[in-house]
Order: sequence, then structure tokens, then C-alpha cells
Amino acid sequence: MNIAFHTGKTAMIAQAQALNVYGNNIANINTYGYQTVRPSFADCLYSTQRATEADWQTGHGAYIQRTGVMFDESSFYYTERPLDFALPNEGFFAVEDRYGDINYTRDGAFAMTQADTGEWYLVSGSGEYVLDYDNNRIVVPFNEDGTAPDYDTLRDMVGVFKFDNVYGIDAAADNRYAATERSGPATAERTFDKLQGALVTSNVSLADQMVKLIETQRAYQISSRVVTTSDEFTRLANNLR
Repeated sequence: MNIAFHTGKTAMIAQAQALNVYGNNIANINTYGYQTVRPSFADCLYSTQRATEADWQTGHGAYIQRTGVMFDESSFYYTERPLDFALPNEGFFAVEDRYGDINYTRDGAFAMTQADTGEWYLVSGSGEYVLDYDNNRIVVPFNEDGTAPDYDTLRDMVGVFKFDNVYGIDAAADNRYAATERSGPATAERTFDKLQGALVTSNVSLADQMVKLIETQRAYQISSRVVTTSDEFTRLANNLR
């Protein structure tokens, strides 16, 4: 009965974490460049219940082994704004934060900001520097008379990067992704296309996420009943005379 209690408990913890993942996906359905995150479950360790019967094993529930980023096909939202970029591939833009750390994103809603030197830099919506193919900050080029940005040259400067194992990257805050040992380092990919005047929409399927949400909620409820039933049986056993 103690095993049943702990099995139900671990299942409740895993399902609660899964609910958080699916809820976060739904919350980001309108976030440009957002990629759906999927939890992967695994079963806990097994124990032999009787030394005389080695084949009699009992599991101890489930846990979330990891969460993986899914790269299902997205659609495009055409803005006709020259500082918006979309990637019709598995590429990423590189951005540098104020601490000098480089992360990657598929959100190409960029802007311009002027530095103390008078130069204009290309930045993300949250103010991070957008990088070129050599991981350098992009100084926005202007036409010959200096009255307007040279958007065609700027498009060619924006770096696009890829990973050997794109499913191994880690999701971070602010719609950013970080390289890991599983993904390998990001490498510049000059052959990947860039769409100017467009943004990649979220690839979250509301219908799929709602089904997963309901399914996980039901699993959580059943797991809680296992905990309640196990506790009730333990109480009855303790009260036996």
C-alpha cells in the first residue's frame, strides 16, 4: 500500500508539471517564433517485492524525464515592415544580452537603437543586440545621403544559425533558446533563406494542446484517487484489531 501511495504521488507531481508545460504552450499561442514544448515521461525505478520471486517487480510511478522543443511547421504573418524577419527553415537569429551572453530566437521582430557614438544598432524587441554571421553586433547601414537605412544590405547582414541536433536545445525565458551538449554549438548557415517584412507565428496547435490538457488533468485526478485509496487502506489496516 505504501508503494501505491508513492506511485500515485509521483504521478501527480509529473502530471502537474505536464499541466504547466501545456498551459505555457497555450499562453504563447500568439508569441511570434514560439516553438511548442513537449514533456517526455519515463517510469521510475522498479523493486523486487519478494527475494524468493525475482520476477515479481513493482514500479514506482512516473516522472518527466525532459521537455523537448518541437519544430512543427509554422505559418507566416506578413507585416511589410522592413525590420521584421522570418525564417522558413530550422534556423535561428543570434542575440546578445547586456551581460554578453548569446542566445538564439526565431522571433525576428527587430528594431533600431542609437548608441552614444551616434551609430544605430539592430536590436531585438527586448533590446538585445542582433548579431551577424560572425557574432558581431550589426551596425545599421544607411544609404549614400544618410537619410534612410539601407534595408537590402541590412537583410544580408542578419546572421542565421543552425544546430546539428535542433531538438537538443534548451528553452529559456523571453522566447530564447540556448545551446547544449545535446544540440552542439550553433554554426552560421549562409544558405538559409530570410523573409523580410514577415514574422514566423507560433506553431502551437490549440486543439492539440487542449486535448493534452484535458488528458493530463484526468490522469492527475485518477492519480490523486490512488493516493486517497492507498491512504484509506492504510488507515483500515492500522485500525484492525
